[in-house]
Amino acid sequence: MTLIDNFYTVKSQNIAHGKAEFRVELNAENVIYQAHFPNNPITPGVCLIQIVTELFCLLKKQTFHIQTLNNVKFTMPINPLEFGQVDFLLEFTQNEDLWQIKALIKEDETIFAKMSMALKN
Repeated sequence: MTLIDNFYTVKSQNIAHGKAEFRVELNAENVIYQAHFPNNPITPGVCLIQIVTELFCLLKKQTFHIQTLNNVKFTMPINPLEFGQVDFLLEFTQNEDLWQIKALIKEDETIFAKMSMALKN
């Protein structure tokens, strides 16, 4: 199951060699937020990891699966009512059949999460 077009939508993207920036709008009405948490919606960390994976799949027009997650830090919760749109900054390199991804999720100077992962198709 994917989250794109239901939990979030991509508002814009800027792609350069080895880097991509996605502006994402979170859907505060999504059923996930009703459970996490009622009257105080917080974007689950697992959803942020899934969004990074889906954005890379969108970028490469292929399906990828997580092989490893490293250095995952959630520094501030994302309330979609307060931060309806956030930026996902991805840096990526290929090492044989694995893609190494470094992601930063932020809005202006506010950093919500940082993570590194390896993806494989």
